[in-house]
Amino acid sequence: MVVLEDSISPKCTQLNRDSKRDVKSIRLDISFKSPSHTGLQTTQLVKDLTEQFPAATPLALVLKQFLADRSLDQSYSGGLSSYCLVLLIIRFLQHEHHLGRPINQNVGSLLMDLLYFFGNVFDPRQMRISVQGSGVYINRERGYSIDPIHIDDPLFPSNNVGRNCFRIHQCIKAFSEAYSVLEKELACLPDEGTVSMTLISNSDVEDTCQWLVLPYFCWPARPEV
Repeated sequence: MVVLEDSISPKCTQLNRDSKRDVKSIRLDISFKSPSHTGLQTTQLVKDLTEQFPAATPLALVLKQFLADRSLDQSYSGGLSSYCLVLLIIRFLQHEHHLGRPINQNVGSLLMDLLYFFGNVFDPRQMRISVQGSGVYINRERGYSIDPIHIDDPLFPSNNVGRNCFRIHQCIKAFSEAYSVLEKELACLPDEGTVSMTLISNSDVEDTCQWLVLPYFCWPARPEV
């Protein structure tokens, strides 16, 4: 168990491991009530946003594991927190919708577009992210802040939830490399078939990727049940 006293909301993080091979490790974060604690409000906000943009859920699950495999998924170590990641994804989906594209388009196409945008186009030094209203990418004014990335907190707009992400450029590089790998794999595919997912090591998430990473014209919006 690790106690994170210096985080915005003090918490304990614990990883339960089991010697049995068929049991997965589970990481549990326990936060403590404090003046800055917004856990319940944040949970409701994320629920509302994912109901509005259903594609955000599979995208977040895949990208969270993708970042975790590279130790880029925790804010206290300079990575993207789950909240930051969800806000990035929601803003991307808002942008797609603003461009007139259906928000229920296939998730595989969205995954590729998201990796391309945040890996090759997005510049955290110049662009500030907000999901308020229909969402905006705001030009960051010189001297506005020295934070590595600026992501407005919808609950408290003056709060930058990305201020601790000092490894954002490693995240961006990882997204760019992932896009390149998938693009090459897709170019080698026949009209129908799947890509062997090499970007994520977790077997559960790999199963999800199996239906995400298909040729553009046959990527389903969600897995068959």
